Amino acid sequence: MLKAIKNQKSVPSTLWLLRLGSFCSNFMLMVPVAVLIYTGKGVTVGDFFLIQGLFRLAAFLFEIPSGYLSDRFSRRKVLILGALIQALGLATLALAYGFWEIVFGEALCGIASALFSGTLEAYTYDLLKRNNTQKHFLKEYGSIQTFGMSASFIASVIGGLLYKYTGGNFLLWVMAAFCILETFLYLLVPELLEVRRKKAKNKTAFADAVGITYTTLKDNKLRNLILFPAFFSGFTIVLLWIMQPIMETSGVPLALFGVFFSINQFSAIFFSKYAYKICEKLGEIRVSVLTIWSLIVGILLSLVVLHTTNMVLIYIACGLMYIVPAIRILNNLQYNTLIHNDISSQKRGTVLSTRAMVSTLFGAAILACAKLFLDKYGLQSTMIFILIMTIILFISLHSVKKYIKNKK
Repeated sequence: MLKAIKNQKSVPSTLWLLRLGSFCSNFMLMVPVAVLIYTGKGVTVGDFFLIQGLFRLAAFLFEIPSGYLSDRFSRRKVLILGALIQALGLATLALAYGFWEIVFGEALCGIASALFSGTLEAYTYDLLKRNNTQKHFLKEYGSIQTFGMSASFIASVIGGLLYKYTGGNFLLWVMAAFCILETFLYLLVPELLEVRRKKAKNKTAFADAVGITYTTLKDNKLRNLILFPAFFSGFTIVLLWIMQPIMETSGVPLALFGVFFSINQFSAIFFSKYAYKICEKLGEIRVSVLTIWSLIVGILLSLVVLHTTNMVLIYIACGLMYIVPAIRILNNLQYNTLIHNDISSQKRGTVLSTRAMVSTLFGAAILACAKLFLDKYGLQSTMIFILIMTIILFISLHSVKKYIKNKK
């Protein structure tokens, strides 16, 4: 009884530590000027997209091991390790020059991303299960995401302004310092020993992890709940990163890059905070359809920007375009909640890492394709290619409809 009371009391304070950790992890000063920082370090715009693809490849390779580690040993320790590796990766990027040095720094950040991807979410869900409040997961994890997006919003405003006066390396060192602070915050959260996965009989850890992944992807419901948000996330990532070269080509002043990116971050705050209300009001199917059409509108606006010299129209279109990638937050929260309701605690981290692995793999593939199109055909052809590829989303949604509900 005393243990149950202690666990219940620990939940609110632990949620605050997770919110603050999310804030530190997402205080990414470099993001609104990332393309400019990297091209200043000796790589091309096309190389930047390839580097982002390699970042996702590194994350992909570590997704399943990280998720299984969080299930089998300790989600808390995986979070701590992720924060430390993220700090090391950012420090490496601050010292890097040239393609391969940047790739190494990004690979470390990719590994950190893998360590966080399913672990933080799994930790939050099972933390809430301690006092039987997991039904509020979408709201509470949305709150954690809101703190992270608030950090991104503040950092995007500050980062665009600071870059002009301090350069990119200073931004990277500050971000590394925030990750060290994040490490100390995760040291304070409790272990969730009750959800540890027991060692499988007659199976190695590798075989056990692969087995969970295989059964997850074989399950029709889980597979379809994983695929749709993975495809949507991949397209929005391309749109987010391609905004900077589009604005540069269209003559948008550098000083406004951070301002426009802050629109994306403010939108992400909105979607993370109100995801549960939007889904309750409209139903999952209508929300999913709206996300697809929002993406299509964003891509069409990019073509408008590339074909006009009217700066007022360019500013309006860029502002609207930056809202679209933020919808990914709503999409992920929506589908991850559906996934949580269908899996057990002992394999939660591995299943969520499988979800992140699929998302990362498609993101890497579409970024690599974007790099090829950018280098050979330019911005306009790349956006037309992405527009045509969105047909995948309609096909995927058709497969997932029977597993989600609409508002009556």
